Amino acid sequence: MIKTNEVLRTRISDDDLIRWNRGIIKEAIRIGYREGEAMGYANIANRFIFKGDLKKGLEYLNKAEDISKKYKNNFLFGKINQEYSQIYNKMNVSKMALDYSSKALNYGLKLKKDNRDCRLFLRYIYSTRSVYMYAVNQPDSAIIYLHKSLKIDANPLDVANIGIHYTFSEVRPDSAKYYFQKAFVLLETKDFKHNRYQRAVVYHNYGLFLRSQGENNQAINAFKMSTEFAKRVNRPMLILGNYKELCTLYKKVGNVDKENEYLNKAVSLKDSMDANQNQAINLSINRLNNDRENEKAQLENQSNATLWYGVISMLLVILIIIYFYLRIRKKKKKLTESEKIILEKEKETKDLKRKLNENYENIIQLAREKKIDFFPKFQEAYPELCKELLKINPNLSKSDLSFCAMIWLGFSSKEIAQCTSMEHRSVQTKKYRIRKKLNLESETDLYHFFRSISEP
Repeated sequence: MIKTNEVLRTRISDDDLIRWNRGIIKEAIRIGYREGEAMGYANIANRFIFKGDLKKGLEYLNKAEDISKKYKNNFLFGKINQEYSQIYNKMNVSKMALDYSSKALNYGLKLKKDNRDCRLFLRYIYSTRSVYMYAVNQPDSAIIYLHKSLKIDANPLDVANIGIHYTFSEVRPDSAKYYFQKAFVLLETKDFKHNRYQRAVVYHNYGLFLRSQGENNQAINAFKMSTEFAKRVNRPMLILGNYKELCTLYKKVGNVDKENEYLNKAVSLKDSMDANQNQAINLSINRLNNDRENEKAQLENQSNATLWYGVISMLLVILIIIYFYLRIRKKKKKLTESEKIILEKEKETKDLKRKLNENYENIIQLAREKKIDFFPKFQEAYPELCKELLKINPNLSKSDLSFCAMIWLGFSSKEIAQCTSMEHRSVQTKKYRIRKKLNLESETDLYHFFRSISEP
């Protein structure tokens, strides 16, 4: 089922693939194979997500998740969490996208390494995770995941994304051009020659590169090619991105009519997508509310049963009522926080608290000015980081701790290099040595790890 779905995904339309999976679901129900039924729902959700119908995608994922809870299937768990991450990424809720991506990655790493389907699924997680990392302004982590993806199996989309990295994150036009040439070569190979989605993404990224080089007319042609392929496979997000770029480029070349034409197309498509996205958000909130109501009903039943037996001892009744009251209040608080996360758009509560700290900006400035009292001031304001790191490895030097402090503050590799007068490559080497001293896996994101051990 997994293999056939992946083969058909690039050869038939989304609607045909949805019909095929519905047939699989019908057969799975007939023979009582619930895991196969759940996988079918997850596959259908994937097609609706890429068609831009997030509401239906979420509905099918909810069905898959409800079934999967009864089984211990790492591939199925990973697949469902991966698709949830795709939905929240398209809703622009980056934190939740990364959270679900982390869960998918944990399940993916448990799969058999000698199974090609498992390896390709892990490649898929690495590829999408790189996109989420760029969304939260962590290009150093993003490029690592892109190379991890290519190491498993090279594809034009990831190669073109590396080209974009060297277009905007690390400005190296020659390297960017090399990777775009490599992407176009891959598009002509047997595996990708008929993959319209990959072709649409590569042309879109190439258009961004051409625009950055001032080659506006060539960029216009690239975005039009991307739009043509994106329409064939019904990818509204990509089409919208192309419309916006074409509107900007026609303005640059002084073609007002074309500028207005693509502006109107972009506005119309955006309104349609926003309406669907709002429905998906409402569905997500409703599911949280339903879960909360079910939990409340269960707790009320437990409370009623307890009160029945509580006639024997009034003291026991009081204690049980207090216990369930606190438990319900705790669950309400947790569910309320989950709803707020969905409604937030890339607002990080911890980052806001950190930025409100009056010492924060001062410490940042000390680091950038290479002041000798940067590290003492950091230790004074944020003692927990060094304390926790030294618990892991008491032999960490002051230089190591100062380096970790800059990562904790959110400095990119480029910024660390400037603040320490190091080469960019030396910074990457230092990060590798820090991971080794702390016994961390190579894919562990240092920023998130430092945050997790230093904040409650």
